Amino acid sequence: MFTILACMQLCLLFFAQSVALAAAQEGVRAARPHGASHASGAGVAKRYAEQTAGGFLTSISTASTSDAATVRVTVRGRSLSLVPFLPSVEISEEAAGAIERFTTPRRTT
Repeated sequence: MFTILACMQLCLLFFAQSVALAAAQEGVRAARPHGASHASGAGVAKRYAEQTAGGFLTSISTASTSDAATVRVTVRGRSLSLVPFLPSVEISEEAAGAIERFTTPRRTT
């Protein structure tokens, strides 16, 4: 019985990590386009995680940072714990991407 419970707990942990990573990637996709607010990635990531996790990822928080070339979105939360008296595991996933921008073509000589 303990082995089955441990396997299920590992599956829930993997699922929570997958949801957090997918949410961070979705936030980066929203913040990368030319003219988009780079801070909007955190809001998109949070909404995505809340809609997708279904209670398997709780205490969700997001952050978005950017510099001149890249945007990063971090999603943090806690995985669901099936075992009584066992604390939930903290999950933290981050995604980054280049900010899209228009440039002029270079001339070759």
